[in-house]
Amino acid sequence: MEQLPTALERAGSEESWAVADTVSRALENSEDVHSWRRRVLSACMKGLVAMYSSSRDESRQEVERSMLLRLEELL
Repeated sequence: MEQLPTALERAGSEESWAVADTVSRALENSEDVHSWRRRVLSACMKGLVAMYSSSRDESRQEVERSMLLRLEELL
C-alpha cells in the first residue's frame, strides 16, 4: 500500500489503479481514508501531468478520461 501511489504516477498503470480502487473501497470507513485519498489524489495529478506532457496519442484518450473521472471523484 505504501508503494502503490508511486506506481500510479507512471503511464500505463491501469492495473495499479484497479488495485488502488479496491484499497480505497476497503478503507472507506477507516480513519486512514483521508490520508490515503490525499496520496492517491497526488498520484492522479502527477499521472495526468505526465500524460498531458507526453505525445497526444489518440489511443490514450480513454485512459485520460478514466483519470479525469478519478480526479473528479477524489476531489
